[in-house]
Amino acid sequence: MKKLAIIAVLFSMMTISAQAQWFDFSENMDRAVVGLNTGLVGYRNVSDLGIADTWDFSDIGVGGSFSIAGGYIDFVYVSPDHRFDSRLIQGDWDDHSALTLNVGYQIPIYKDYVFITPLIGWSRVTTGYTEGYSAEIDYSSHTIYHKYHATWHRNDFNYGAGLTVVPWKWFEINATCTAHAAYLGIAFNVMKYQ
Repeated sequence: MKKLAIIAVLFSMMTISAQAQWFDFSENMDRAVVGLNTGLVGYRNVSDLGIADTWDFSDIGVGGSFSIAGGYIDFVYVSPDHRFDSRLIQGDWDDHSALTLNVGYQIPIYKDYVFITPLIGWSRVTTGYTEGYSAEIDYSSHTIYHKYHATWHRNDFNYGAGLTVVPWKWFEINATCTAHAAYLGIAFNVMKYQ
């Protein structure tokens, strides 16, 4: 069903205009883009039989994206929930962290307004515990934090695509969906900011 929805979106984008310019890579030459992302990173639980039976998302994470001349890289990181909890408890918190890192190339679809980015990458999810009974202090940032100990991790190959829409010449909106993450972002093209 997901594949059918993606194909329908791509087909409708092709019909936006009869003047759609596929693979006009000269559009990428004046692009140096920096952005912020936020969204979900997760993984599939695989049963003992090797069947993916459930999809678990970690919490909302933050990250960034960078693009120069069409080359694209992004990441989203989810910190353990209780790492910066200000409370002290007698036990530990069950916790997890997640990270996804993707690379790709932005393909101009319609002039300098719509880009599609095929992505490949890597995803890592850890589960473990955060110590509730001890706290560390980072004096440089005046932050209290707890130690997180990962007891299990999973690394997965990640793949997917991103859609970039440029409503203004220097401002961009990104939507990315991969096998292990779904996130939105905003970005600024510093080459066109005047």
